Order: sequence, then structure tokens, then C-alpha cells
Amino acid sequence: MTTVSILADSNEAATPRFRAVAGKHESVGKTAGEALDALNAQIGNLESASLIMVQHMQSDLFFSEVQYLRLRDLLEKRSTLTKLEQGELERLVKDELIASAKRTEALADALGR
Repeated sequence: MTTVSILADSNEAATPRFRAVAGKHESVGKTAGEALDALNAQIGNLESASLIMVQHMQSDLFFSEVQYLRLRDLLEKRSTLTKLEQGELERLVKDELIASAKRTEALADALGR
């Protein structure tokens, strides 16, 4: 299964922009869907039985404000990270993935599974 992350991305024009990332592939678009479509064009069709959830990145019960702010800082300077910072970014991405699973479980519980 291909893991795709879609993140709100800042730019100099301060217009909305999203970045879709899958491994070493990435694309940008004015919307999350546009970024995903551009990524899909690069790497070929994603698995047909995919569920894609887009959440506005912010802290919550499962991912703290400190984690969120550090992740955002590291993503903003992604192209100039040291090896130590790259490792920290990877750990935070893993933590956010775990938080995402917990959010999904909480949603399923709220919907009565």
C-alpha cells in the first residue's frame, strides 16, 4: 500500500496550496485533490481501494501542540535538514500517523462501528 500525505503548504503569495507526498515523489496543487491528482500522474494509479482522509493539520488530543509546531518547522525547511533533523522529522511523521490511526478509531467508535 502506498502511503500518501497531503499537507497544507505555505508559499510567498500566501495563497492556499497543498503538497502531496509519497516516498520520494511529491506534487503541489491549489487544492488537496489537485495535489493528489498531480502525484497520481507522477507515480501511476494509486491502489483502487484507497481511503484518503484529509485533516487540517493542527494539534489535538492525539498530537500535541509542541509536536505540531516542531513538525511544521521541520517541514518548512525540509530541503536543508541535517541528518539529526531528518530523523526527528521521520519520528514526528510516524507519531502523526499513529495519531491519525487513533483519530480514525475514535471516529469509528463515535459512529458505532
